Amino acid sequence: MTTPLVTVLEPVAGAKASVRASIDRWRIGLVLVCALALAAGLAVVEAYPVGVVHDDAMYVILARSLASGEGYRFLNLPGTPAATHFPPGYPALLALVSSIAPAFPANVLVFKALNALFLAAAAVLIARFARWRAAGDIWSLALGAVTAVSIPLLVLGSMVLSEPFFLALLLLLLPALESLIESRTSLWRVAGLGAAIGACTLVRSHGIALLPAAVVALLLRRRWRDAVVLAVATVGCLLPWQLWSAAHSGRLPAPLLGNYDSYVGWWVRGLRVDGVGMIPATLAKTVPEALDMLAVLFSPLRGTMAHGATLAALGALAGVGGWSVRRRMPVTLLFLAVYLTIVLVWPFNPSRFVWGIWPLLLMLVIAGAHVAAARSGRFTQPVCVALLASFAWVVVGYGSYELRGARGSWWSSIARANTRRIAPAVQWTLANTAPNEVLAAEDEGAIYLYTGRASVPVFSFTTAQYLRDHSAAENAAEGLGPILSAYPVHTVVVGSRKTVDAADFLVNSPTPRLALRADFPGGVAYTVLPK
Repeated sequence: MTTPLVTVLEPVAGAKASVRASIDRWRIGLVLVCALALAAGLAVVEAYPVGVVHDDAMYVILARSLASGEGYRFLNLPGTPAATHFPPGYPALLALVSSIAPAFPANVLVFKALNALFLAAAAVLIARFARWRAAGDIWSLALGAVTAVSIPLLVLGSMVLSEPFFLALLLLLLPALESLIESRTSLWRVAGLGAAIGACTLVRSHGIALLPAAVVALLLRRRWRDAVVLAVATVGCLLPWQLWSAAHSGRLPAPLLGNYDSYVGWWVRGLRVDGVGMIPATLAKTVPEALDMLAVLFSPLRGTMAHGATLAALGALAGVGGWSVRRRMPVTLLFLAVYLTIVLVWPFNPSRFVWGIWPLLLMLVIAGAHVAAARSGRFTQPVCVALLASFAWVVVGYGSYELRGARGSWWSSIARANTRRIAPAVQWTLANTAPNEVLAAEDEGAIYLYTGRASVPVFSFTTAQYLRDHSAAENAAEGLGPILSAYPVHTVVVGSRKTVDAADFLVNSPTPRLALRADFPGGVAYTVLPK
């Protein structure tokens, strides 16, 4: 007896239909994730001034320098010295956008809106990456949706910062590097990926962590030639920037080196001053700060015990998730190890750096929960039950944090706070200073952009200032005092307690360098006295 052909083909046709439906649902899900991220990113675009975190003003200044054909220079500083602090990738993008955007300050809104596109790209890319390497469709789409509305990413995206652009490039590059590790390819493709690592590093210097991650993964597979080609291509891409930096570094007055000279030089100077003890001293601050940040974001309850339980839950989930994807994501795991090591030994609050790769950390947590859910069919495995309970705990905590953040518009909290200082300072400067005057200002980037006055900072930025509190006398001696000696400053405009105290110290010193000129809402102005 023969089976009718139609009977044989029906299950096959049904299976194909099921696959097509699954693909359609996935594509629809990606479109929804993209739309959600785009809507969230555009919703946080507000008309606050640029300059609220210093770096944002510097990016706009450097973009203006490139777009105007003046080269890569700090236009706000007297003499417009060559820029060696910020890599040129993000300012170059802003300069390109400036060619089609309205003139400043209207183009600031365009720059911020650009971050919404990067957020949408990041949300879609992390969902695709997770589906390919870490979890199933639903888990991956959930990760994309969480990425789309994550307060840490919205905080970064609400300002003109390079992190959203860097994150989109990173999530585009990591899957390609994972594929490179899995199978051999042409040397041209290897070289292209090496150049892409270099390009990513030219957006944010921390991107260099991709190079050792990819090289080590290749060496572990005994692919010596590919490792060399990748490294040479990366170095070749970075070489012009490194030569430029080397040729122009160290030329500024000492108080400006921290915020205007190279990153590596800043760290090395700190190491020379404090010795190797700087590293454990830094870790003693950065590690607790990073852990406290994670505990606050993910804990549903407050208190030491709740925060400890939250960190244990995150550690267990990320550990299991990392172990489960170790063979499918070796480059990603190595990148995270190198990147986070750099962050922790860098004498600066780590939160902004951690937020810059936020979706990758969320992916490890979700991967851990996915493993537990897949292996706990009858809920008889204690480890899986504990992991799922841990996941529920952190989901409630993070969801609560997101709701509080949405209600309080936390994405603009930094801009709101600092605008109260910047806006009055700009208004006072326009009304009370000459166009050709040189100012020392707490928000020197914003002062230059909104008034056209040449402007220098009022404080120095050293590794020691992160590691311990400095007195007003120390801040004046290391920062404002030498700056007044190095530049023909006529007026000083400050607003925060730290900078006002340093200026007041120079007013009340035995040989006064400053005299009080005006006290206005949000700030204080001083006149520089002749020596």
